[in-house]
Amino acid sequence: MTKSESRSAAFRGFRDAISVPLLMVGGGMAGFGALAHDIGFASWEAVLASLLVWALPAQVVAADLYTSGADLIAIAIAATLASMRFFPMAVALLPTLGKPRGGRLGRIAQAQLMSATSWAFLMRGSAPSEPRQRLAYHTVFALTCLSIGALGTIAGYLGAAGLPRPLALGLLFLNAASFTVLLIETRNRQALLAVVLGAALCAPIHSVIPEASLVLASVIGGTLAFVLGDRLRKPAG
Repeated sequence: MTKSESRSAAFRGFRDAISVPLLMVGGGMAGFGALAHDIGFASWEAVLASLLVWALPAQVVAADLYTSGADLIAIAIAATLASMRFFPMAVALLPTLGKPRGGRLGRIAQAQLMSATSWAFLMRGSAPSEPRQRLAYHTVFALTCLSIGALGTIAGYLGAAGLPRPLALGLLFLNAASFTVLLIETRNRQALLAVVLGAALCAPIHSVIPEASLVLASVIGGTLAFVLGDRLRKPAG
């Protein structure tokens, strides 16, 4: 692979990151910034949470536990559990990036940069297929999204006073909504079934176990879709 091809893949990653992810990641992190302001985070703490945790659900969980007076160990464990979905995603993605510079540390850096958005974009059929191009694409895409997330966090934090709380809470769902749309775009029947089953199960489970409804609905819906077998793994159309 030539340097021009690597630069082209990197530019493509930047271009894709400032399209739909600009709105979704920026909006979602703006919602977190407003939430962080309301619960008493300092502005630098809110931005640091976005940069280091880099997982909106885990950030919300950590913020919620912080307001309830939980200690740091409990907050760290809860945030880790909320981000466990990234483990299989990283296992699926990292081998397709080839061997990043820095060896094991390079792989850890790529895993830390990875988000649900970058994973979904890399798993699309239109993403670069050559490992070095994928690495360049993912690095630039992820760094751009991370920068957007940090800017969105501080914008939401500073604008919290003028942002209605229902709107701030609604912004938190933008990231999840965009990930769902990207999954649907893959036109894989198994992925579509997992989304539909998870959404359908969430309300009844919430009426019984509200604290764990989202996790249980996701696990059960995804497991049922997986168990149905290879027939549903074929692309639709």
